[in-house]
Amino acid sequence: MARVNTLLFLVTVALVVVAAIDCLATEPSRVRHFPRGAWLLLVLCCPVAGAIAWFRAGRVTNAPVAAVPLRTAPLGPEDDPEFIRMLAEVLRNR
Repeated sequence: MARVNTLLFLVTVALVVVAAIDCLATEPSRVRHFPRGAWLLLVLCCPVAGAIAWFRAGRVTNAPVAAVPLRTAPLGPEDDPEFIRMLAEVLRNR
């Protein structure tokens, strides 16, 4: 029974540490519902419930679909059809 209690204690400590670090590392613009200090206090005072609440409701996890920029220009020369055509023409004329 002592091993189970030790394991539960270590899991709880790990959960609180990860939640506290994530709370401190999250940009202020991505924190929802409460200020960051209130979330940190909740995580530290109510370890399991506070950490779960932080991960479920405290932070914005996904960017809105409209905020993701669409790729309009080629990333490199191999993605540019005009460059590929020009390269093929140069190779044909050799």
